[in-house]
Amino acid sequence: MTTVAAPGFVDRYAATFGRNKALLLRMSGLTAGEARAEGAWITDDRGRRWLDFGSFGVHLIGHRHPEVTAAAQEQLGRMGLSGKILGNSAATACAEALIAATPAGLDRVSFANTGSEAVEMAMKMAALATGRAEFVALRGSYHGKTAGALHLSDSMAGRSPLPLAAPVHFVEPGDEHGVRALLGTGRVAAVFAEPVRGEGGIRPVDPAYLAFLREETERTGTLLALDEIQTGLGRCGYLWRSAGDVRPDLLLVGKVLGGGLLPLAAVVHASGRIRESCADPVVLASSFAGGALAGAVGRAVIDVVSREAFLSGVRERAAHARSLLAERFAADPKIAAVRGEGLMIGLEAADESIAGHVVLEAAKRGVLISFCLSNPRVLRVYPTAGIDKSDLEDGIGRLAEALAASPATT
Repeated sequence: MTTVAAPGFVDRYAATFGRNKALLLRMSGLTAGEARAEGAWITDDRGRRWLDFGSFGVHLIGHRHPEVTAAAQEQLGRMGLSGKILGNSAATACAEALIAATPAGLDRVSFANTGSEAVEMAMKMAALATGRAEFVALRGSYHGKTAGALHLSDSMAGRSPLPLAAPVHFVEPGDEHGVRALLGTGRVAAVFAEPVRGEGGIRPVDPAYLAFLREETERTGTLLALDEIQTGLGRCGYLWRSAGDVRPDLLLVGKVLGGGLLPLAAVVHASGRIRESCADPVVLASSFAGGALAGAVGRAVIDVVSREAFLSGVRERAAHARSLLAERFAADPKIAAVRGEGLMIGLEAADESIAGHVVLEAAKRGVLISFCLSNPRVLRVYPTAGIDKSDLEDGIGRLAEALAASPATT
């Protein structure tokens, strides 16, 4: 009798998600499936451990943070999703915590499941509040992959398969004349800005320019939306990278808010600029957003990341990481730049092929990193805040080995 071996993980993956996606796993040597995770480490179903320097910015507090996991388990013993007819206590507590953690004047919360959903919410709120239907965003921006969010994302220009009736105008960060001209038309509902353009290549925006945007939007009756989905909740070493100094009308929050356990995002907004009727409960309603489990998790995350010990720890780890990366890579001709803020660090390779090789070689050495979606020359180095110093140093050492093993060009 012939025995047929059970299909391996990648074969099953190919059969369900497509052969092209499976091919990427095979090329990367990632032929096992992730099975469990804790702190800075992921373990696959063969028992191999991987140091997580990626995770798309979600796992700042690490995998299965004990306080957040405990809050989730306690809430699961009582209720998961909301029934949506009654108000929900856990979601309300999370909203209260968000308001307490954001600048004065931001006093209302609308929950979403993902960052892209939060962006779409903010676009709708701005249009309803101002009666205008045009938007301004920054060159190199990225705000998500839903139809509206894609159109706000200059770095994904041309990728949206759907037209958008609302025009979006892009300006270079630092361009004051262009913003004045656009806002002077009286047709712009909101200006959207990432304090650090993440998928565009980990490119910080000058805080003075964000302050200028605040002044011009105030003067012209336009709303200012700060997208802190990647930069907020401690990623840059402070609770907010810019919202603490520049008060937006709409603050977009996500990624870290879900604690690495579930998707959770929100728009925190100012009722003084956005009337209750503009946060239309029908237009903005969701079957899943604002549930009890998400509320309990989000509340626990805010508790963790709001502590000064946590934020100072991020700054300390970030300073050490940046110092090591500069020491290892700054003089290497394969690396054009090392930049970023906090634990949101970018390594810009001399060309895309080098970046691709580094990702593959790092995987061979048990380190998981990724490149920026719309700027694949830039590698994202996103360690967890609680990573052991020795693990951080070991991971950066493995990245250096991966770079050394990569050809200068192809």
